[in-house]
Amino acid sequence: MARPEEEIRREVDQRLQELEYLRQLAAGRGLKFTALTEEELTRKASRETAKSPYIFAQGWTSGTTPGSTANYTVYVANPDPNGYYPLFVTIFFGLANFLTDVGGGPPGRNPEWPYVSSEAFPLLSGQSANQSFTYTTPTTVPLGTYLGNAVFWRGEYHDQGSYLDRGLFEVTLF
Repeated sequence: MARPEEEIRREVDQRLQELEYLRQLAAGRGLKFTALTEEELTRKASRETAKSPYIFAQGWTSGTTPGSTANYTVYVANPDPNGYYPLFVTIFFGLANFLTDVGGGPPGRNPEWPYVSSEAFPLLSGQSANQSFTYTTPTTVPLGTYLGNAVFWRGEYHDQGSYLDRGLFEVTLF
């Protein structure tokens, strides 16, 4: 069912306000930050380009030394009239962002890097939330750039869960 235009506009305006604050927060913490554009937000909020809920921004430590603590935070929103539970975000490192299905497990996953999920969390109608991860970068890998993947998904306790959205982030060890 199509959402009314005024409802979509309200959500997009709310997300744009959040994004301005989140950009400033990330800059103050020295984190790299990416977010959907207004056009992309409109398509997501109207459910044209993604399953619901969706990822609308992310911030992370983009460069550090081996053995250092690094951070990744993902911001998600629910444009649907109903809430969802349980939701999860899983991060892992490896070559996977361009694959159409990550259901068979993370292909090319780099086992030296973390593979971890958030605790189960709810997302009510119209609500946004974030999930943050703090991890230690490996000391046994060559210096260079490593690709991180965030998968946002809905779990089912007695059946198969469903993929919702994904994000890409890079971390350079120097």
